[in-house]
Amino acid sequence: MACRFSDASSSLNDLIKKSQQLSPGPPALYRLYTTRSNLDKDGKIRKWTFGQKYGNLQNKTILMVGETGTGKTTLINTMVNYFLGVKFEDKVWFEITEEENRDQRESQTSEVTVYEIISEEKLSSLTIIDTPGYGDTRGIDKDTEIPRNLRDLFLHGTGVKDLDAVCLVLKASKNRISDSQRYIFEGVLSLFGKDIEDIIVLFITHSDGGPPTNALEAIKREKIPCCYDNDDEPVHFIFNNRQSEKQTKKYEHFSKSSWEMGERSLEEFFEFTKSRQRKSLTMTVSVLKEHMQLEACVESLKERIKYREAKQSELTDVQEALKLNKEKIEKDKNFPFTVTTVYKEKVGITDVSWKDRNVTSCYECEENCHEYGCWIAINANWCEVMKSRRCAVCKCPDSKHVREGKKYVIKKREDVVTFDQLNKKYSTTNKDKTSYDEDRFKKLETEQEKSLEMIEEMTDLEINLKKLLAENEEEKKSSVKDAYVAIIKLSEIALKPDSAFTIQYLDFLIPRVEEVGTAEWVQKLRDMQKTAAAKESTESAVGYLRMMKDYFSRK
Repeated sequence: MACRFSDASSSLNDLIKKSQQLSPGPPALYRLYTTRSNLDKDGKIRKWTFGQKYGNLQNKTILMVGETGTGKTTLINTMVNYFLGVKFEDKVWFEITEEENRDQRESQTSEVTVYEIISEEKLSSLTIIDTPGYGDTRGIDKDTEIPRNLRDLFLHGTGVKDLDAVCLVLKASKNRISDSQRYIFEGVLSLFGKDIEDIIVLFITHSDGGPPTNALEAIKREKIPCCYDNDDEPVHFIFNNRQSEKQTKKYEHFSKSSWEMGERSLEEFFEFTKSRQRKSLTMTVSVLKEHMQLEACVESLKERIKYREAKQSELTDVQEALKLNKEKIEKDKNFPFTVTTVYKEKVGITDVSWKDRNVTSCYECEENCHEYGCWIAINANWCEVMKSRRCAVCKCPDSKHVREGKKYVIKKREDVVTFDQLNKKYSTTNKDKTSYDEDRFKKLETEQEKSLEMIEEMTDLEINLKKLLAENEEEKKSSVKDAYVAIIKLSEIALKPDSAFTIQYLDFLIPRVEEVGTAEWVQKLRDMQKTAAAKESTESAVGYLRMMKDYFSRK
C-alpha cells in the first residue's frame, strides 16, 4: 500500500517537504529537519527545534523520564505526530529523534535533549525534554551527569523555567520496579520541589489496551510521588508503541487500533494538563541550589572529619610517644623518636569525569569546598557554594578561594623528631607561654635543675596537646552541624527528601552527630533513615548507588 501523497492535505505536504524520507512504508517514515543548538559549551544540553518561532505562542512543556527499553523514544515521536495533526489514514510517520546505530547499552548517553515543535496552524508550541537512559556501562559518573544536566537546563538563562507535566515512562508488564528504574526516579525526582507532585503522571507503554494493573500496583507499592485520580489510582495514559511498524492488509485493524490508542491517550493527557496549573521551577531551582550546597558541604565535611580524626590520632600518638620515651627525653632532650604526622598536600586531578576536573578550594583553611560537579563557574566567585561573598562550606571569604585542576588530599608520613621540635610545633603561645626566660637557662648549672626544667616543659606540652585536641573536636562539631542543617533544610523543600542521593550520607553522618551529643538531631536523622528503610524503593536505590560506586572505584 503506497502513501496517499495525492490526497494529503497541504499541511501534510508541507511537513513532508520539511523532512527526509527514511523508508517508503506504509507508513512512510520521515525524519523532520530541525534547527539544532547547544545550551552549554560541551553539548550536554541540546535543543532541536522544528518550525519557525514567531510572536507569543501558547506552549506546553513536558519532561519525559524512563529507563532504556521502555519505549520513551517512540512516545516522543507519538506526541510529535499528534501535535502536528498526523492521522492514521495519512499513512505517514514523522520522527524528530535520532537513534544511533550502536549497541543499545553503548548508545546510552548523558545528554539531555530539548525538542521544540512549533505548529503554525495551532499557533502553539510543544516542548519535550528527553532524559536519556541510566545504568551506563561507562560508570556512575555518567549517570550522575543526567540530573546535573537537568539542573543546568533549569538554571540556564534560556533554559526551561516552567513545566506542565513530568511523565514517568514504564512498561505495562512491569510488576516491580527494577533497581535501575528506582535509581532513575530517585535521581530525577530528588531534583524537584514538593509543588511538582500534582503534575507527575505515568505513561504506560507496550499496552494491550487493558488495565495496566501490574505497573500501577508497582507504582503504588513503591510510593513513587505522582498525581492520583478520584478513584485513588495514579493518573496514567496507555500506549502501544507500534505505530511506526510496517503495516500490512492482514493486520491493518490492529495497526489502526494501536494508533487510536495513542491518539486517545494524548487527547486525555493534554486535557489533564489544562486542569493543572503550570508549575514554575522557582522552588525546584531552590532545591537544586540547596542540593548542590548539600553535596558540597557533606563531601567537604567527610574529608574535613577524616582529617580531624587523623589529627586526633596524631596528637594522641604524640602523647603516647612522650609517655613511652619520658625518661630518655628527660635525660636527653635531643633524643630522637618517631611519630606519625598528618598533613594536606595539593595534587593534580586525574582520572575523573570532565565535570570534576576543576575544584573550588580555600587556600586559607586548605579545604576542597566544591569538588564534584563544579564546572559551570568560570572562577571561584561564581561557584554555587558562594553566598554573599562567603563560602557556605568553609565560611571564608570568596577571595580566599581558587578554582583549578588541583585539590587537597590527606597524607601521612613517619617523622623522626626530638622533643624541642615537638614543643615548637605544638606550642600555642610561643615563647611567652613559659614562666621562665632565656636567662634562666644560662643559670641552670646542675643536671637536676635541667631535669626539673625538662619535666616542666613536658607538662606544658601535654597541656598544649590537650588544648589542641579540644579545639580539633570543636571544629569537627561545627562541621557536623553544618551538614545536619543542610540535610534538614533540603528535606523540608524537596519533593523526595528521602532520595538515595540524600540518604546515602546518613550512615556517615549519624555516628558523628551522636558524638556531638545532640539527641534531637540524632532522632531526626534516625527517623529519616527509618522512613527510607521502610521503603524498598529507597533502600534498593541506595544499595544500587553504593554498588555502582564500589564497582567503578575498583576499575
